[in-house]
Amino acid sequence: MAEALPAEDGHCGWLAEGVHAVRVGDDLILLDLAADDYLCLPECGDLRIEGRRALGSMNDLLRLAAEELLHPTSARDDRTPPPALPSARLPPAPPIRPTLRDLVTFGVIWVEAVRRRPTLLDLSRRYARRRGRRSDPEALAARVEVFRQLLPLAPWTGACLLQAELLLRFVNAADLDADWVFGVRTFPFLAHCWLQSGDRCISEAPETLTVYRPILVI
Repeated sequence: MAEALPAEDGHCGWLAEGVHAVRVGDDLILLDLAADDYLCLPECGDLRIEGRRALGSMNDLLRLAAEELLHPTSARDDRTPPPALPSARLPPAPPIRPTLRDLVTFGVIWVEAVRRRPTLLDLSRRYARRRGRRSDPEALAARVEVFRQLLPLAPWTGACLLQAELLLRFVNAADLDADWVFGVRTFPFLAHCWLQSGDRCISEAPETLTVYRPILVI
């Protein structure tokens, strides 16, 4: 087990299992996968988050402990850090139309997705170990274009969470993959998710994401 290392200018704690955090200005936003909820701690001073480590004053760490957001001992930091915000788009897709197989694949994925009410913890476990090509932007652009033509056929598409899951599963079905990124903002608080491959956003225009700070990647 990893040892707790003291912060240079304060104390060190470890975020609890399933708790992810990011600084947004002076505030700390936390995502508790087990509770399936976000929490905002305003005015967090010099508290810093480095992976799973929380570095700051004793008062800062006590605030986290009071919300049961800290691990009782040191913990292994084996999380994949969220990627930087994407800044580019996929290359233009070639003229393409959905095939009957595409329609069936999309229909099966949609039915399976809307029948469940998964928590973020469920989703993180379900999609933790995926395999697929990430170095073929042209193929990815083609599948995303087919998905965009099929999405209006769905009776219900929900918000970003369902749409991102549908798109992820659709590209996975073609042996392609991308990162599923969750981000947050404050004033007002909003949480959003999107798919990106490297610095290319595949689910929407990257300009729409500049107000968010990534907090989790699946």
